Parts: sequence; structure tokens; C-alpha cells
Amino acid sequence: MSVSAIASGYGSGAATYMQQIASGKKINSAADNSAGLAIAQRLQQSSTTAKVSSNNYQDQINKNNVADSVYSGMNDYMQEINAQSVRSQNGLLSSSDQQSIADYVGQLSQGMNQLAETTYNGQSLVSSSAVSGISGANFDLSSIDSAVASLSSAQSANGAATNGLEYASAVADTQYANETAALSGISDTDIADAVTGLSRENTLDQTKVMLQKQMMEDEQQKNMALFV
Repeated sequence: MSVSAIASGYGSGAATYMQQIASGKKINSAADNSAGLAIAQRLQQSSTTAKVSSNNYQDQINKNNVADSVYSGMNDYMQEINAQSVRSQNGLLSSSDQQSIADYVGQLSQGMNQLAETTYNGQSLVSSSAVSGISGANFDLSSIDSAVASLSSAQSANGAATNGLEYASAVADTQYANETAALSGISDTDIADAVTGLSRENTLDQTKVMLQKQMMEDEQQKNMALFV
């Protein structure tokens, strides 16, 4: 093979490696790897969707956790109301004692209703129907039992929803982690490989310059020989 053929075969890829090192990405344009770029873009979109979905699930979980605390607090009120209702059945209590119990139950009911009005980001956490019918003047055991059952059912449903959201959030997190790792493998620069490639290209460029210089010298010698 002639010197000119060898020289023409060398093409500088140094710029490509330098760009990969500077950007941290081995695919900086479709010219670098059109198929890889398309896959990377799809992975980027999918992983972003998974991350945002996980955040949305977590926001709802936080809301449900607050609601669970509200339900627990309301249940504490209901247990005390129930205790006072049983106490009121004592036939030895005077009318004044009965009124004191009724007043106390009224206060408990008011506190429970205020707790039921708790909101999260402007949204109600507890349905008003969950504790209806309990007041200082109406705290019979059947009404209390019905309210407790309603609260228990609502809290159980809230807990089940939270469990489902936690599972969905875990799946989204796993998807995000795996797709992010895959994206990194496709698009991120392997610095060691890029540095090695850059060194190789620089060596080839230097060789090309030397060969081109030799070609010019040979050509000059041929031209001078014509005049001898």
C-alpha cells in the first residue's frame, strides 16, 4: 500500500471523543448513534413518567396517612363517648349527674366533629356522614355502635387504599431505577474508553501529519529530479 493511501485512510475522531468527555454523553446527536438515541429518548420519557407517578402516589399516601390519624383521633373520642354512655345507664346517678355527662358528651362530640373537618391541601379527609347522629342530647349505645362501625369501615378502606398506593409507588420506583440504569448504559460516556479512544485518535492524527509531510517531501524530490 502506498504512503498516500495510508495517509488518506486516517480520519480524526478526536473531536467526537472530546465531546463525549465534555458532555458526559456518548450520544450527543443522531449522527453518533441514531438507533441508540431513539431508544434513549424513549427510556427518558418512560423513566420520567415513572418518577412523576411515584411522586403522585406518595402525595396520596401522605394524605391517607393524615386521614388515618384523623380516624384514630375520632375513634378515641368515640370510645370515650361510649364509656360515658354506659356510665349514664347507672340508675344511681342524679339528674344533675346525667346532665353533666350529657354536657361532657356534647364537648366530646364537638371535638370529634372539628377533627372530622380536617383538610389536606384544601380537600376533606373524612365524610361527614361517618359520625352523624352523635350529640350531647343523643348518645344512645345503638347510635354509638353505628358510628364506630362507620368509622372502622372508613379507616379500613383508607388503609387498604394506602397499601395499594404503596405497592404502586414501589413498582414505579423500580421501573424508574431500572430504566435510568438502562439509559445510563446507552447514553453515558465511559470515560476510560473515551480517554483511550482520544489518545488513539491523537496518535493517528500525528501519524497522518507525518505521512503527509513525507508525501510532500517525496513529491518535492521528484520535481527536483526533473531538472537535473
